[in-house]
Amino acid sequence: MLIGIEHTTELSYSGLISETVMELRMAPRQESGQQRLSFDLAVGPACQIRSYFDWLGNTVHAFSINGLHKSVKIVASSVVQTHHLHSRLSDLPDRWPPSNLPDFTLLDFLKLESPIGDCPELDHVVGEIRPRESARQLDVAMEVMRYVSDEFQYEKGVTSVSTTIEEVLVHRRGVCQDFAQVMVGILRKLAIPCRYVSGFIHAGNRGYRGATQTHAWCEAYFASAGWVGFDPTNNCPVGENFVKMAVGTNYRDVPPHKGVYRGSARETMSVSVITRELRELTNRLVGERTGSLEVPVFNFAGRGPVGGWILDEQVQQQQQQQQCGTLIMSDGRLSAPPCRGKVGIP
Repeated sequence: MLIGIEHTTELSYSGLISETVMELRMAPRQESGQQRLSFDLAVGPACQIRSYFDWLGNTVHAFSINGLHKSVKIVASSVVQTHHLHSRLSDLPDRWPPSNLPDFTLLDFLKLESPIGDCPELDHVVGEIRPRESARQLDVAMEVMRYVSDEFQYEKGVTSVSTTIEEVLVHRRGVCQDFAQVMVGILRKLAIPCRYVSGFIHAGNRGYRGATQTHAWCEAYFASAGWVGFDPTNNCPVGENFVKMAVGTNYRDVPPHKGVYRGSARETMSVSVITRELRELTNRLVGERTGSLEVPVFNFAGRGPVGGWILDEQVQQQQQQQQCGTLIMSDGRLSAPPCRGKVGIP
């Protein structure tokens, strides 16, 4: 499937801030199941953007914005060709529990530590669904996916990016991030390596939760096939209409954007995702580019290139009230204690 994606993030502030430092994981991954054919990234106010790979092979773009500003806008546009790697999941021969893991790096995806930590509630859930010896690993993963989908209520606004699976297991409510992390925790407790995935769903004419925003699911490791995706939010295996942006041990490894800003203003955020199936690939859609958006930056002399004059008293007040705010994408945000001085990306 050839999928076009436009992912827009707008951050607005109640007053002037003097610095934004941010890293992005918005470029779809290059893997055997999907190829990123193009990626355009535009940021405003204008800034220099650099890119690198993190420890899990996710593409990271980083930038800093200096000068007084009241908003930041990020537009990431991609074209991705996806393939259905596991059209016959029922043929996977793997048995539970898995043995003789081929790669020591898989041990990272068996750890139970916050926010996917071990707890009595997790023990209780695993006791309810513990499979028999030599059961098919696919059946185990499917049963866990169905359990999370059936037993947990999809509800926005009741959790945040800092919510642990212990809290979700108690309240039985949350969003795709919570569902994915709960499934990751259960599979790891069952000794199946599992990783957290962030990305997008192209819904087409079908109804999917999370289709108009960034989405999350998980991947379990099968010795015979590698990583296989499961979406507990929509109770389905991952197909060619899913686009993977980043993988990690938990949500904290892969937020589409995270960073800090310098200022005492309050931050609000708006995120939109538009996906469409493309008929063909044109030269205009190929390649990778970065650019800038016309978002104003104000100077200390009291005048902004766009947006009019700023009173000297307002500028002085902004300078006197400099503090640090922390922002983390997209279902909520972490708060940080006020601090002074330059702060980089954590």
